[in-house]
Amino acid sequence: VEFAYILNAFGVEVHLVEMMEQILPLEDTETAAVVAKSFKRKKIKMYTSTLAGRFEKTGDGYTVFLKEGETESNLTVEKILVAVGRTPNSEDLGLEELAIKTERGFIEVGDYYQTSVPSVFAIGDVINSPLLAHVASKEGEIAVEFMAGHQPEAKIDPMTIPGATYCEPQVASFGLTEKKAAEQGITFSKYVFPYRGAGKSVAIDESEGLVKILFNPETKEILGAHIVGKDATELIHEILLAKKAELLPADIAKTIHAHPTLSEAVMEAARGIEGWAIHV
Repeated sequence: VEFAYILNAFGVEVHLVEMMEQILPLEDTETAAVVAKSFKRKKIKMYTSTLAGRFEKTGDGYTVFLKEGETESNLTVEKILVAVGRTPNSEDLGLEELAIKTERGFIEVGDYYQTSVPSVFAIGDVINSPLLAHVASKEGEIAVEFMAGHQPEAKIDPMTIPGATYCEPQVASFGLTEKKAAEQGITFSKYVFPYRGAGKSVAIDESEGLVKILFNPETKEILGAHIVGKDATELIHEILLAKKAELLPADIAKTIHAHPTLSEAVMEAARGIEGWAIHV
């Protein structure tokens, strides 16, 4: 999605083929829909629930053969970019010589990222955690603090890892999506606040977007948050900090936010959970 956005911005005709039901399949359905709508306006051609099964070299380009259900079609393109996930970067490290345990290429680690050889630690793209730079950085901090004899917080709670997609509009999230909550049998409620309710978004002509918070309807515990829109990757951290500090939406709602700022959309979403959003 990021490369589709970048290449489109450079004036390239882009076809985005996604095997799952939506682009950004790991993200919330509503936020992904906002991006899809924006991409459609940008003339990015999207194919969801579609398999790019094979391709053939044809002259100066390629023919890509697509299959959506029982319907088959093809595209003629100049270049193909395959972005179907990441693999562990653990080859040629001498793991076998040290008898360091691995699973599917990922190094197995303990609570403080120690391997099966206690004096050897592993973080980042060689272990089975989200392969993100900010995750690897935090893993390194924990491992080094443990080596130095401190008692850091054990491992990283996957529910507090922020995800960021750098396209326009930006997407940021952490925790549960509605789909994941339903699959896990977790009862939840949600509140969605539109960007257009924040004065600054209108003033800078960036009113496309929303802030969505999932929460436990009884305790109001934050279960997940999803933002799509201008500076979403910056705004997500206020809600994430509240989650990490075991604060509630009411704590965000009662905090004065400067006006006009996009962060007021976060405040209003929290107010909405408490039943007193104002600018809706």
